[in-house]
Amino acid sequence: MCEEGHAQVHSTTLVRFPGAASEGQILGLAHPVSGDAAVTVEGSLSTGGYTWCESQVAGNTLILSADPPLATYANGTLLRFASPVSASGSLYIQCPGLAVVPLVRTDGLALTPGQLREGLVLEVMHVDGRFMALNVGGSGCPSGFLQAHSQLCMEAVATPTMLYRDGVDRCANLGGKLCTWDEYIAACTALEGQLSNLFADWEWLDETSNHAHGADQAGRFTCLSQRHVSAIPTSPGSTRCCYRPR
Repeated sequence: MCEEGHAQVHSTTLVRFPGAASEGQILGLAHPVSGDAAVTVEGSLSTGGYTWCESQVAGNTLILSADPPLATYANGTLLRFASPVSASGSLYIQCPGLAVVPLVRTDGLALTPGQLREGLVLEVMHVDGRFMALNVGGSGCPSGFLQAHSQLCMEAVATPTMLYRDGVDRCANLGGKLCTWDEYIAACTALEGQLSNLFADWEWLDETSNHAHGADQAGRFTCLSQRHVSAIPTSPGSTRCCYRPR
């Protein structure tokens, strides 16, 4: 019978206390030093099943340092951390000594602007080689966009004098896309008094009118103005992006 002691113990078998709790217990169990070490029930409940991580950013990769350190990425591994940066698009997570893995939403898509903000406490789960963000919202419009209706946002300020492909890339980097003709009409009509640079120039659409080597533009004089431009590589236009909340 052990009355009281201080020691480091390594056990490869299950430890049971068959007597009453008051007669057999371990008091003062310190924090675990490895991912498979013993923890108290109180310690397990206090973390809610998550491992808290200190975070920093390197490029588009979030470096998460867990305590105790992770030995591997197992399916179901849950991590919680305060984001060190506001970011979107192609993002990754890496724990020291382990591989860099993608960070995506639960639908498998990249995070869009506004979903990962500096200081936001993010909860992520590892599933088949990816970390999925469990608590990012998909509703509402990103910063710089106005809500036309529940399923459509339009950028408030148009960017002038862009080539078509540059406009496509710009919208994609914002988490959106060029507006289709029906999206443009709906949003322009609903938000006409709130949009900047409206009717100042032709604005690119995600439409081709079934013509090769060209694209459509809209909004030069009214929300219903439309034309086709046949020389995409050289024709400039304004870019105003659309975004559909998910």
